[in-house]
Amino acid sequence: MELFDTHSHYNDEKFDEDREEIINKIYEAGITKAVVVGDNIESSEKAVEIANSHDFLYSAVRNSSK
Repeated sequence: MELFDTHSHYNDEKFDEDREEIINKIYEAGITKAVVVGDNIESSEKAVEIANSHDFLYSAVRNSSK
């Protein structure tokens, strides 16, 4: 069975020390797709950066133009 994590915050600074290890572990545990969510400009940019570096990760970003 494939698992899809629809809402994660691997872009949060609390993952700065072990982000890659955590991302690798979730994949090995069966999470084959995950969305990294940004809630402001900075975290949205980080979400895109993380998603671009892993084939199974996607990003959702906040539109801050309002």
